[in-house]
Amino acid sequence: MSVATCLGVDTHDRPPLRWARDHWQDWGRIQPALSVVADLLDLPPWLSQASPEARDEVLAALARTAAHYVEAVSVITWLLVPGAVNLARQLADLSPDIDALVAGQLWLTVRTYRGDPPRRVAATLLARTRRDVMADLGVGDAAVRRDRVWASAVPMGSVPDVPDVDAGPDPECELAALLEDAVEMGALTREDRALLMDVAHEAARLNVPARRGRGGLMTPSVAELVADDYAASARTVRRRAAKAVTDLEAFRRSTL
Repeated sequence: MSVATCLGVDTHDRPPLRWARDHWQDWGRIQPALSVVADLLDLPPWLSQASPEARDEVLAALARTAAHYVEAVSVITWLLVPGAVNLARQLADLSPDIDALVAGQLWLTVRTYRGDPPRRVAATLLARTRRDVMADLGVGDAAVRRDRVWASAVPMGSVPDVPDVDAGPDPECELAALLEDAVEMGALTREDRALLMDVAHEAARLNVPARRGRGGLMTPSVAELVADDYAASARTVRRRAAKAVTDLEAFRRSTL
């Protein structure tokens, strides 16, 4: 399955792009930078001729629009498909599902981007996508940094009981408390909390190596086990869990 198909932007008739096209002029009234073309389908050729600064202004305006209209996320990913395809090609040896991984992470990256500062927007989004895909697969410095975050909270195996020795806080209880705090503060939904607890339990049960992406939580075998309980594909579970992990990491940093 291609990157564009995974993103749902392989044709202009897909619902997100069709809806965005119907409301393009409305968006232009809210974000004047989008008024450079009267029809969404005219935007790619306009961007190809525009200066880097003008391209950044349009993409940043779309990112701001995406805060209110999720269809704008699809528009940005549609515009970035050529770069995403090239990225997937570069990382093809890391996973047989690299197109889906790149597509899912690109969508999440765009969804959380707010266009500030409006500089090198396309390059920034693709670079963040590359970094996070590699981290999910346990490759690169970003994977190491994420594992440090999760090592303090996620149970990744059993520790033998030692009589009369205070072993300190229970990692699973710490994780549960952190997740509950995130839910109370609105950083996570109850569904996110349940999903992360489930993938953490399965990762611990399988004794998944912590060097894998995000403490092993994004391991395909873990996602496959959890997927049945959520009536979803393993790919969907990984995408939802990845977003929840990102939100939780942001919440944890905000409380330090």
